[in-house]
Amino acid sequence: MHVKASAMNVPIPTALAYPPHTIQDERGEVVGIVLSQDDYRLFLRVLATHVDWEALPPYLQDAIDNMLADEALAEGGKPRPFRDLLAEDQG
Repeated sequence: MHVKASAMNVPIPTALAYPPHTIQDERGEVVGIVLSQDDYRLFLRVLATHVDWEALPPYLQDAIDNMLADEALAEGGKPRPFRDLLAEDQG
């Protein structure tokens, strides 16, 4: 079964599972945010669905690639060549 990610499948969340923690520098400026693993995966999924891929910095592209690879490995099953999947999608 082939499932396409669409903006309707990945809504922009209005709340997180756990409140994020901020990281501040010595001047009190926020320099980072700590999210739960579930919220981080949701954040990556929202970015992958709603943001232009080329606009993302390489580290976020890598994080999304890694998340998708982990999900593919977790699915199990026999790998299929990409050209076969494209032909199936067009057929």
